[in-house]
Amino acid sequence: GEGGSLGMVLHPQFNTTPYVFVAYNYSSAGSYREKVVRYTFSSGKLANALVIQDNILAGNIHNGCRLVIVGDKIFITTGDAGNTALPQDNGFINGKVLRLNLDGTIPADNPFSGSAIWSKGHRNAQGLVYANNILYSSEHGPDTDDEINIIEKGRNFGWPTVRGFCNESAEASFCSANNVKEPIKAWTPTIAVSG
Repeated sequence: GEGGSLGMVLHPQFNTTPYVFVAYNYSSAGSYREKVVRYTFSSGKLANALVIQDNILAGNIHNGCRLVIVGDKIFITTGDAGNTALPQDNGFINGKVLRLNLDGTIPADNPFSGSAIWSKGHRNAQGLVYANNILYSSEHGPDTDDEINIIEKGRNFGWPTVRGFCNESAEASFCSANNVKEPIKAWTPTIAVSG
């Protein structure tokens, strides 16, 4: 499927803080999961593994994990792992953008107390970048509406009820009731935005 090595980012001050953050899938006791691990690069090898986030549900599709560091925080995208019930459920970290301290602890100013969740309602984000003080993500739609989103604290991005813009009656009702942030761009037919 779509599993394997999913994302990697170096610490912004890599020369003095040689951390490498890697996201990947793994199997354990018959279950398929995903995790983000911080390694220290030393003598040409990765050592001193520290698990930053574990037990992200994985699947044959929609593992969508990308990483970016902004200041002293790491942002992590998670896909819905093929289960459309997860992105709107704060009891799961799938279908979300997560925000953690670089040691894996949860920042006190995250929007949901005691949770790594920064935003929710994502299907399968395959790109993440921070530029000009804005966090952007690219996200695969189903058969319509690939998206470019501006990620904001505590916002809902609508999946699975909303595909792209809030331009159908059921979508408009959901959007107004759930603080949905519309994409800045959507493509139909889809183009598999990534990177």
